[in-house]
Amino acid sequence: MQPEPLDRQDIATAIQSDEMLFEQMTPAITEPLNLNQAMARALKYNLDNRVKLMEQALAEQSFNLAKMDMLPVLAANAGFTSRNNEDASSSENVRTGVQSLAQSTSVDKDRTDADLRLSWNVLDFGVSYLKAKQEADRFLIVKNARRDIMAKLLQQTRSAYWKAAVTQKLKPRIDALLIDTEKALAQLDQIQRERLRAPLDVLQEQRQLLSIMRNLKSLQRSVETSQIELASLINQAPNVEIPLQAPSELPELPPLPSNDLDVLERVALANSGEYVGQLYNARIAQREARKSMVRLLPGLEFSYSANYDSNSYLYNDTWAQAGVRVSWNIFRLFAIDEIKAQNEARDQMVEARRLASNMATLARVNLGWQQYHNSLDSLAIAQRFQALDEQIADFSKQARASRAISGTQSLLNQAKALNSVLSNSLAYADAQDAYGGFLFSLGFNPVPEDYQRYDVDTLASNLDASFRQWSGGSLPLQDPALWLEAQSETTQAQDGQASL
Repeated sequence: MQPEPLDRQDIATAIQSDEMLFEQMTPAITEPLNLNQAMARALKYNLDNRVKLMEQALAEQSFNLAKMDMLPVLAANAGFTSRNNEDASSSENVRTGVQSLAQSTSVDKDRTDADLRLSWNVLDFGVSYLKAKQEADRFLIVKNARRDIMAKLLQQTRSAYWKAAVTQKLKPRIDALLIDTEKALAQLDQIQRERLRAPLDVLQEQRQLLSIMRNLKSLQRSVETSQIELASLINQAPNVEIPLQAPSELPELPPLPSNDLDVLERVALANSGEYVGQLYNARIAQREARKSMVRLLPGLEFSYSANYDSNSYLYNDTWAQAGVRVSWNIFRLFAIDEIKAQNEARDQMVEARRLASNMATLARVNLGWQQYHNSLDSLAIAQRFQALDEQIADFSKQARASRAISGTQSLLNQAKALNSVLSNSLAYADAQDAYGGFLFSLGFNPVPEDYQRYDVDTLASNLDASFRQWSGGSLPLQDPALWLEAQSETTQAQDGQASL
């Protein structure tokens, strides 16, 4: 047997098949998208999210399969045996050594047999029960991890959408200013050839115009890359421009919550799929330790079987049989110290992972809070820059009309104003990204549990309702410390009723 690499035809066929699948799985965009529609499309059509959905389904099937291991074993056997001579034997007196019987047989040369055996091992049932519990916890880990992936996907879509929306809105202004700059460069080239002005002045103005063109080209690339990034998130072809609903006025960003960071940290830990997953891993480790200790016990097996044998010498060719069997690997007891040491090491590793996840979650909350705070400050400064540069550009146009300044200086001031507009827009997009990151750090997820059955518009409407509520300051900040207080009060009330 030799390795068989794929040939070019197989690869080309796979590429063609994937292209057809992409066209079928994602509906075309027929109207400009708003933010919530882009998020809904990302949830429904993003391929990475689909992979996580399949991983969750696989984990659920593993749990269902583990439950089947707890059932008794029901085995059916059948066979046929044929000999070329008789299965004959004789007996011998063990004291005298004299043959006591002539050769005789009690088995047919050709015979069939069958049995149906039901067996149940108590030890295997206990191990399978613990394994099923572990698979159930693993399913919950995958489910929580997928919700984290969806929340991260919403944050990425929010960031890419606003970058694409604000740059797409400015694209006509960028293109128009590029045309004016190229015309001015062409005029300067003609002036340089005809020696109508001092060469040094012409070269300096050409350099300024080339600097403007370089900045404008950089802005053009920002438009293109933001479109490609958004297309990859919502599973659209990267070479197709996505129409977006860019509002005439950028929506106001919500303020930071007034809650203490301690409360935010506890809320984030309670909502964190990663941290809660480590708590599930602790349960898995505990059950793994119990499995290793259970395997040290004797195995008790109950069995019942219905049997058939075609041997004509048998008085009963069908019969039922029941039995009990005990088995014990005594030598495994000598490994009890090593098993205990392994369980302790596993517990220490799980605890270290839980603490690391705890610290990472706390750091993410504080970092998200600080980044959103800083982005709001940066946005305020960018807005002031935009206002100043737009005033300068207006004065430059008036001065250019009266020939008080050169055309190059006027273009330079217009480019600065456009750059300030874009900087303000990108600062707003960064603030939206930071706001989404802050929500993600708190573990907030507005996605309905059964969102797959919704269409894009219905899902977008649900997302919009949740984000409007959160933007209005109504964040679901229920302190987990209150859960313990409520549980303590309930326990005290139950104890008081029991004493009565």
